[in-house]
Parts: sequence; structure tokens; C-alpha cells
Amino acid sequence: MRRTTLSLGFKAAGAAILSTTMAALLIVASSQSGMASIITPEHSTPSNIAAGVLGVGTHANAPTTAGTAPPKVSAAGIAMPVSRSGAASEGSESGALHGSLTGSGSGVRLTSAPDPGTPLLKPALVGLLNRGGPPPSAYRAGEGGYVVNGTQDDQGISDGGYVSWAELQPAAGGAIAANNAIDQAISDVRAWNVANPTHPEALKVRIASGIHSPAWASNLGGSCFQVTDPSSGASGCCPRFWTTAFSAAYYQFEADLAAGYDNVPEIGEIVMAKNTTVYNESLIRQTSDPATLAALNAAGYTTALDEQEQVQEVESLGTYWKFTHVGFAFNPYQTSSPVGTSEAFTQTLISDGRQALGAQLVVENNSLRSDYLAGSGNYQTMYAFMVQTGGPIGFQSATLARTGSLTGVLDGALAMNAGNVELPSGYESDLTAAQIAAINAQF
Repeated sequence: MRRTTLSLGFKAAGAAILSTTMAALLIVASSQSGMASIITPEHSTPSNIAAGVLGVGTHANAPTTAGTAPPKVSAAGIAMPVSRSGAASEGSESGALHGSLTGSGSGVRLTSAPDPGTPLLKPALVGLLNRGGPPPSAYRAGEGGYVVNGTQDDQGISDGGYVSWAELQPAAGGAIAANNAIDQAISDVRAWNVANPTHPEALKVRIASGIHSPAWASNLGGSCFQVTDPSSGASGCCPRFWTTAFSAAYYQFEADLAAGYDNVPEIGEIVMAKNTTVYNESLIRQTSDPATLAALNAAGYTTALDEQEQVQEVESLGTYWKFTHVGFAFNPYQTSSPVGTSEAFTQTLISDGRQALGAQLVVENNSLRSDYLAGSGNYQTMYAFMVQTGGPIGFQSATLARTGSLTGVLDGALAMNAGNVELPSGYESDLTAAQIAAINAQF
């Protein structure tokens, strides 16, 4: 790996972590000091193990592991999250890894971590990811994993690089659907990792709400309203995501989802966003479309209220997800009153999220393209701030037609110290399997 972070790199530790026993995070608890010691191996051998290995937990379709399984998030009587704005990240509810790094290269260790009672993160996603399910067979061994792809939402919109809330919780307040797209992907990756222990994979799970919310939730807090993305033409009826009724239903769903999947070792990152319209990008509001802007205003939406909800949601992610990295897609914030862009608020939200969640938060953007890697503008300013804030950082490229030079974009992501990048659909027409594997090895 090119750099050291506060969490284990998936590729470096992958063969050990996702072995058939599922028994290693290379996280050990010292019975003498009461502190957690974490070895981050650059293909090195763990040392100074004082007492046992923490197990990685269980799931409905995950085998029981050796050691102590982390407790599941309780979904019963979940309360609405409370903003912890200004809270220090050290010792925060997220369980992000904090401490003092000593040594260099393969000897780097986190020597002052939270006490053993604090949840510790699974390894972060590393490398190139196929955006819509398992990579093509010829490319699979040269990539780091993939994004779980569902089927369709209640409005008949096909999933593309995500799983809709609608298909995961079809009944109001009901159980998470059995044998859903996430379950199927876990089984697929588990089988792959057993058969390919030197090329392990991990999953990114992106949950889409907004127009992809279940029909039963779409009119909570008031009737849904029509939104249209002016760039893609994607359209649907969007719930009033800022209302108390919708928020309560969503956060209960998030608690249920975390209870079932937080401790599944194959899931390297979860991306959830309550305050969305068309895409899983909370800061895009389609305000340049006059009909959408009018519908937002008529429904009671305001920029001030939205900003409050954004801060609360980012800070609350660690309340539900204790062991999994959480991604959040940032963009220059589109405001409705006045109509415009507030990149300053984007920077505030990035800073607040990093402070609240520490290394658990993956600061992401889903629009990476050649045009944004040169010159000046809101995206260039945001990217510079992301790099200044520090990792983990992740990207999704723009569509292949808008990306420009794909190799140039991937080089740009590496230069910004990105840990993972989602490839655009059709990348096989630009890069061979050998080229993909060579680029993936640089992460």
C-alpha cells in the first residue's frame, strides 16, 4: 500500500481476514494493559499478541467465529439521533480508531487505541470497485470488490449501483426482506474468497431512499412531490425527508439494517443517506429545474431546515454502525433559498463529519471526471478540501461518456490518496483486465 491509515487496509489483510474461519481482524486485546493493540501489516507477521483474537461477529448467513462476537445494534425502541455538533472525535460513539501511530512501513502500529469495550472497525475498502454487482469474470481477480446492486423500487425504477430501501423493507416498520440483494452478495463474495484466498473481495452497500423509498414511507409527513434531475432526466415522487414522521421511519430502518449487517466481515462500507431526492447524494437538490424547485418550496422545504438535517444525519451514522466504515457522498451544496451553490457548507459538513466519526467516515464524491481535476471551480475547491481533511477518501467516477480519460481520472484519485474508486459502467472498453489489475495494485 502507498500510505498508512488508522484502519487496516483490506488488500493487505484480506487473505487473513476473510479466511474460511473468518477469525481475524488482527485486533488483539492485551490483558495486562487493558488497551487494544492493532498491528497493520504490510504483508508482515503479527507480533506482540497478548491475549486472543476478537471475533468478527455473526449474521444470519455468516458462520460463528472464534472469540467474542461484537454485540448487535439494538433496533428496539431506537430514538431519533441527537446532533453532537462540536463533539471531539476521540471516544465518540462511532468507535473510529484513534491513537498514536509509531514506526514506519511494515512496523506501523496504533499504540494508543480505545479501551477493549469500544467497537473497532473492520478493514476499509481498498482498490477498484465494480459499480453494479460482481465484476466481469476476466477482471474479477484484479479488483477490490463491488457495489451491491438490487432490483427496482416501488416506482419501477431499476437499481443502478445501489439497493433501494423499498425492496429491503417492503412493509411499514417490518422486517428486512429475507434473501435480499445484500444477502446474495455476501454469499457470493464469501464463496469467492474461499476459492480465491489471495484475491479477496469486499462489498460496498449503498442504500437509496428519496424517490427509491418504499410506497408506505413516501407520504409520511405529507404527500410526496415530483422531482426531476435536469442532467439525466431521472424523475420520481420524493418524500418529505426533513419531516419528523419520515425521519423516524428511516432511522428505525437504519437501526434494523445495522443490527443484521454491521458485523458481517464481507461488508467493508455502508453508504446511507436519509436526505436525498433522486440520487444517494444528499447535497444535490435539482434546484436548476424550475418545476422541482417549485415543488420543494411548496412542500415546506427550506435550505436552513435541510442544513440542520444534514448535520444531524452525518453525526448519527456512528450511532447505528459501530464496526463498518460509513461513506457519505459530498457535492457542492445546491441551495434553494437563495438558489445557488454553497461550497462553504459542504466544507463545514465534511469537517463536522470527520470530527464526529473520525476514521470511520469515508469522505466520498460520485462525480469524479477529468474536467474536475484541472482548473478552478466548486468541485476543484471541494477536492482540495477533501485532501486537506485527510482520508479515508473514496470516489465514484462520472459515467464513462463524461469521465474523459479514465486512466487520468484514476491517476487523479490516487494522487488525492483515495482508498477506493467505483469504475464507470463499460470500463472494459477502455482498459484491459491487466491494466485494471495494475492500477488496482497501486491502491
